Amino acid sequence: MKIGNCPWSDIFENGYLSLSECHADTYTCKDLRPERKVTMRILLATYWGLPSVGGLEKYVLQLKRGLEARGHEVDIFCRTPDDSGFHILNKGLFLPKREIQPMISAKADTYFARHLPGLDPEVKFMEVDKYSFEVAAAYFRPAAYDIIHTQDVISARAFSRIRHARTALVSTIHGCLSTESLARHQADGLWYDDYTKTPLWRYYGLIEHYGIMQNHETIMPTEWLKGIMVRDFRIPEDRMTTVPNGMDIEGFLSEMHKPAVTPDAGGRKIILCSARFDPVKGHVHLLRALCQLKKVRNDWVCWLAGNGQLEGRLRELTAAYGLQNEVVFLGKRDDVPALLNKSDIVVLPSLQDNQPYSIMEAHVAGKPVVASNAGGIPEMVTHEMTGLIFPAGNEQDLYGNLLAVLSEDDRRSWLGQQGKEFGRRHWSLPLMTERILAIYEKALQKRWR
Repeated sequence: MKIGNCPWSDIFENGYLSLSECHADTYTCKDLRPERKVTMRILLATYWGLPSVGGLEKYVLQLKRGLEARGHEVDIFCRTPDDSGFHILNKGLFLPKREIQPMISAKADTYFARHLPGLDPEVKFMEVDKYSFEVAAAYFRPAAYDIIHTQDVISARAFSRIRHARTALVSTIHGCLSTESLARHQADGLWYDDYTKTPLWRYYGLIEHYGIMQNHETIMPTEWLKGIMVRDFRIPEDRMTTVPNGMDIEGFLSEMHKPAVTPDAGGRKIILCSARFDPVKGHVHLLRALCQLKKVRNDWVCWLAGNGQLEGRLRELTAAYGLQNEVVFLGKRDDVPALLNKSDIVVLPSLQDNQPYSIMEAHVAGKPVVASNAGGIPEMVTHEMTGLIFPAGNEQDLYGNLLAVLSEDDRRSWLGQQGKEFGRRHWSLPLMTERILAIYEKALQKRWR
């Protein structure tokens, strides 16, 4: 099957690289067979690096906790945060990338030179990276698991090619590669209509399609993301099940009351933005809105908790806008619950998002939320009920919402209370775990296909 007029569709169907050509059998790990009998052996796997800042790590760790509470054994496979290799995160097992990537790159270069000259460099990079991930995944013996639960379309595609017949493949899709790529290119000035006509857009669309279609079961945290996959990437609706994310609410509330080292706010209201520094998170628009806010009141400070590729640029903009005394970069933090306890308002200016944990955590903590209408956020936040919503990228409305919650104490308190009641009903980890285990059972019935 080919999607659109894409010259490399056959790569996704058949691949240009087999594991035997990479001698992946020489990378067989012998020590992953569990010694004690458990209900199920489950591998949570992702193409992205962990540990990291953001919702993916929180989802994986929360799900691991929920599954282990039910008696299952759970491992986590991913790349390292510095991209130097791949590891089983919870066991300290590591495979350096330098051991496998050179041979992958050589094979890919030969193929591309012969069959796809002039291929976009971004596609070349992705292909080498994808196959490096696949070989590393094979090294860590995926046949040892009853369930492989991937967290993105890239890892889903990789494990579909190497899984044992008795292993069921489930995926939770946390975002959309194509639209995230679009958001980044729009930040560079490329228009939507122009980008969606490019081979790069079609390439990412193929990854989305094949990454989902070869799962036994696929989980979508929001109806928004499910709708995109149906509309844009030809995924049948019945191939996906919507299961909202959950969190360990009791554990989170306990963490809230631990001490946290933070700058002195000097009695000012604290606005917290906890998100990685990535173009899709919209920090630039937040800084511009704060620039307007400073003109009308100075009784606030904004804490930015996170790190990432945009940090240098954001620091430059903070200085350019004269916000050095109002905006504080906290770096990567492991004590977000305690930061929330000290905060008055939570803001999330995303240009694209699915079901961000920062909003779930704000709800559970009873903090008023100011968030964009990006992605699945409107499924989490009802405007004027469980928070305030503004159009993604609209700095004027973001400024207006921040001004409103700063100015009206009763409104700020009411929004926080409404969010808390909603969050503690809807963001339950046991509920999410129960739903996912039911999906595992369905996948196990399909695993021999």
